[in-house]
Amino acid sequence: MKLMKSTTSPYARLAHAMLIEAGADFELDILNPWADPDQLVAANPARRVPTLIMDDGTVMTEAMLIADHAAKIAPEGSHLKSISPVQYEIAGRAWGITEAAVHIIIGRKIVSDDLAATEYDSHPVAQRRYASMTNGLTQLEPMADHLSDTHMGMAEISVANAIEYVDFRFPEADWRPAIPALDAWRARNAHRPSLRDTVPS
Repeated sequence: MKLMKSTTSPYARLAHAMLIEAGADFELDILNPWADPDQLVAANPARRVPTLIMDDGTVMTEAMLIADHAAKIAPEGSHLKSISPVQYEIAGRAWGITEAAVHIIIGRKIVSDDLAATEYDSHPVAQRRYASMTNGLTQLEPMADHLSDTHMGMAEISVANAIEYVDFRFPEADWRPAIPALDAWRARNAHRPSLRDTVPS
């Protein structure tokens, strides 16, 4: 299998991390989707990452579908094959944070074609997304004790992905709430290959 990804995309990170946790045999094709590389355009008409090309040529797109596929191909007994309702809740809340952050970044690109420019940030829709991030992080904080220190599953990967994407895109954010329990959990598990090898850059 070959996974097309960008190192800045949190969507691609989820797919990549889940494939690592599944023990899948795959290679990476690191690319910039905004440059419309030929191999991505040919494989995925949406020109989005992640895009996974299977060994038989089948193309799988969209992060959650690839993550679900990773869980299905994981060995019997894998922690990826069993997820509790609270883990679904955590993953969903974390994914809402990630989506909100991406929305702001895309809004900045549309308005000014500069991901660091903040003209878009005062728009009412952008303000809603900021509220989604701050409220989401605040609500995730007391759920930190539900995160595993032994297995990185959908919930754990989604939480690390959300927090680290926010920190990556908004490094000077004074609006980021204090989340000491989540930050401590991340520090304890930063060495895990599925997190360590997929850090946004």
